Amino acid sequence: MKAIVMGIAALVLAGATKAQEFLDVPLPRVSPKTIELGSPPKPLIRQPWWKLDKDVTALGTLHSAAAIMDGITTRRCIVMGTTEADPIDRLFLGPKPTWARMIPFGGMEIYGAAVLAQQMKHSKFKVVRRLYLAPQIGFIGLHTYAGANNVKIRASLIKEGY
Repeated sequence: MKAIVMGIAALVLAGATKAQEFLDVPLPRVSPKTIELGSPPKPLIRQPWWKLDKDVTALGTLHSAAAIMDGITTRRCIVMGTTEADPIDRLFLGPKPTWARMIPFGGMEIYGAAVLAQQMKHSKFKVVRRLYLAPQIGFIGLHTYAGANNVKIRASLIKEGY
């Protein structure tokens, strides 16, 4: 047992000595000409494309809440006998959308809009950087309007006796 403890202590001591060698790196000499010319720009450290900023994530949460509201109200209207009227939704989801079709397409839409906003936020073009919130805010508005419209349609169907 003592041999094992002594071996571990030796490894730790050797590792600490090697780490100290890496820390004792001499500082490079800088000539006055280098300071006059200016230093080269720092390399840009980019996060991987799937990591999102906090504001993009917050808007993604709002986008998913609006999409869920739209999905719930759409299903409630479909149960009452209506069909999907939006031609783009009808293309992907069919005339009578089901949860099995709405959830995957909604998830792809939400994540795709968030990644697009993230890429726009870090674009090299100033106009694109200024408009990075537009895709997510547009989708939030679209789903909120569609959900409110579904509530209005359902209320009119209930009023008519369906």
